[in-house]
Amino acid sequence: MLHRLYILIFFSIIYICINAQSEPQFTQYMYNRYLFNPAYAGHDDALEISAIHRSQYVALANRFIATQGLNLNLPIDAISSGIGITAINDLIGFQRSTYVALNYDYRKKFKWGKMGIGIGAGIIQTSIDGDKLRAPEGNYGGGVNHNDNFLPNNLQQGIAPDLSFGIYFNSEKYFAGASINHIAFSSATVKSESGDKTKLNFSRDLFFMGGYDFKVSNKFSMMPSALIKTDFKKVQLDLSITGTIINNIITGISFRGYTKNTIDALAVILGFRYKGVQLIYSYDANLSYLTKFNTGSHEISLNYRYPFKKKESRGYFYHNPRFN
Repeated sequence: MLHRLYILIFFSIIYICINAQSEPQFTQYMYNRYLFNPAYAGHDDALEISAIHRSQYVALANRFIATQGLNLNLPIDAISSGIGITAINDLIGFQRSTYVALNYDYRKKFKWGKMGIGIGAGIIQTSIDGDKLRAPEGNYGGGVNHNDNFLPNNLQQGIAPDLSFGIYFNSEKYFAGASINHIAFSSATVKSESGDKTKLNFSRDLFFMGGYDFKVSNKFSMMPSALIKTDFKKVQLDLSITGTIINNIITGISFRGYTKNTIDALAVILGFRYKGVQLIYSYDANLSYLTKFNTGSHEISLNYRYPFKKKESRGYFYHNPRFN
């Protein structure tokens, strides 16, 4: 119980003093690239609908640390473009942040593959459920009184505009991209009980992602991939290798971290594909100092892909009796 009290106090301090919000963590980034880069829209030449849920550090606290994502994207070949929508709901204790964005990218095809330059525009809505917080000097016998001018006694919400930008390359064998979100340092404002305003700043984050698909045999292929994330103060690295068996069964492992202070988890990935439907589950075994206080992280994603048939020009033949 003591470690739960420490976590509760830790979350309370976050609510008061937070200067930057970290982006949600996803182990299955290689199968959900659109969550990280608006320039991905339409690059698979198909209508894609994806949903993902992640429960982070299960049993660390009574309140969930969880993230849900939903996105849709499709190409518009007539104008060499792709469009889509992304929605992410992120829960950290009694704080919730919801991102919704419309994305557009211009697509260009080359002999070596495709390139897209994309932009995303939307909003961030964040809230703090103040009546669920507990401060050391608070009085909760006949209601909620934190005795702290910086903490709200009830649900408080704030909203801010959001903007992202990305570039993405891909072919049948590889993908690579870079993106940056919260370009304008989005900041949502919430009010405390005294009327003071507290800003929750969403830090500008930069992502680099890439992978290459090796065909080992007619029934087996492997794809090493990597994701680098930074808020220009700290850097985190994910290294993964996944395999596809008979084009249906998906398996793999992923490792997060690169130094003693950044090592976070070792993950296993399992899934399958069937007629445009893809279902993947991953489990992160925590390797950091928090390993004593949680039972790992779970992630599941569902993807539906409907390919667009390309119109093929058909030749016409005229029979001239003079030439046989």
